[in-house]
Amino acid sequence: MGGKTTMYDEWTKQLEYRIGKYIIGGKPGKNPVWLIGSIFYLGDKLLLSEKGDFDKEKAKAKIEEAISIAENYSLVFGLDVVFPSIESIDKILPFISEYDIPIFLDSPDPVIRAKSYLAAKELGINDRVIANGIFIDSPEEEINALRDSGIKTSVIMAFDPRNPLKSISPLERLRLLETTLLSLARKSGVEQVIVDAIVIDPASIAFSAETIFEAKKRFGYPSGCAPANALGPVSKSKTSIGEMYGVHGGVAVYLRIHGADYIMYGPVSRIKYIAPAIAMADSLLGYSLRRKGERISSIHPIKKILRKVQKLFATSK
Repeated sequence: MGGKTTMYDEWTKQLEYRIGKYIIGGKPGKNPVWLIGSIFYLGDKLLLSEKGDFDKEKAKAKIEEAISIAENYSLVFGLDVVFPSIESIDKILPFISEYDIPIFLDSPDPVIRAKSYLAAKELGINDRVIANGIFIDSPEEEINALRDSGIKTSVIMAFDPRNPLKSISPLERLRLLETTLLSLARKSGVEQVIVDAIVIDPASIAFSAETIFEAKKRFGYPSGCAPANALGPVSKSKTSIGEMYGVHGGVAVYLRIHGADYIMYGPVSRIKYIAPAIAMADSLLGYSLRRKGERISSIHPIKKILRKVQKLFATSK
């Protein structure tokens, strides 16, 4: 079916992980991209107190809406659960664990992250959660907690906050992976690593995309990032609805074309801004792979949005 026609043809070593019932990784277009929404971070309107009190009915409605949107496009929806305090873990994690979706355990505080890892083990969900994650300066206590939790998948942060100017470089990020982060992952007992090419500001998304591309090409690890860290202000209150859809959707597609296997897009409800665009991109990537004789996932956006668009095209004549 033809020779080398895509930028991914030389990506021979592409790792795929099964986490719960979901698969992440592989060449772009083989498996549906993961869209990860954040919840319970400080400032989230669902969160009623730093101790972890939250509006259960509204949280349930938002999560189920996001799951429905993702399923409608044959994408994977997951949650980045940002625990605001140690006390919040026992209130939030049992609720979140009821959903059979990818769950990233997160907090800006390594002590809270460590506690959440151990709590996941106590709940018996350590085989279907992802630690978020291992930093170049993660304390030993956190690494030990991750090892003791039995969690086998962790995000590793390809960035050094102590030297941001230098570590914004994609080559420096790859060096950090090789010299420090992968050894920390092994020490923590992690068997499956997922690269986060950390986003600092809107322009740095370009560097994050380059890092994802090179990490996938060189190592084959599933990779992605959180453009939400820079695009939070791009909202209905500050720009037009069309521009908002364009910015969030455009960035998501740009990252996917560079190989991103997951995209942390921000508040849960924002999935509707990016799902159609990313599903169309995934469809075309999958179509290209299939035309070259490669097998793609049986659950794939190509069967939803591309089929729909093809039908609209055919019936418009």
